[in-house]
Amino acid sequence: MKCIKIKKNIVAISGFIVLAELFNDFYLCSSIYSETCFRTQYDDYIRVLLFWVSLAIFVVSLFTFFVSDKIYKKWLIFTSVWMVVTIASVILAPVSAGGPFGIGPDKESVSVWMSSLFVIISILMFIIMSVRERKKTRSKVMK
Repeated sequence: MKCIKIKKNIVAISGFIVLAELFNDFYLCSSIYSETCFRTQYDDYIRVLLFWVSLAIFVVSLFTFFVSDKIYKKWLIFTSVWMVVTIASVILAPVSAGGPFGIGPDKESVSVWMSSLFVIISILMFIIMSVRERKKTRSKVMK
């Protein structure tokens, strides 16, 4: 596997970001001396997006060790496009839930849904592409 270093780096970086965000949330918002949180509203939106996207990439990256380099390269292209769409969706989402009853997407729910969809689509993509690749190799062997 030629892409093993890239796979390891993606797992390490996304895992580090997830851990850093978890620690940062605990450290900046939990204090025995005061009940204040030292983050701004906009800082929170960026951190929520960064956390959920990194968590999704970390989870899916663990599966990349079991797929071929050809499938992995296609997944990297998909991931690049998906991240642009996710960032644009979160930027365009309203700050708080809208609508007549307070029902509707806000920035946090958009980032959670986009990350969840990313994980589901990526795993389905790995399964479908792996099955197709195996069928091709079996048909070549049979000939």
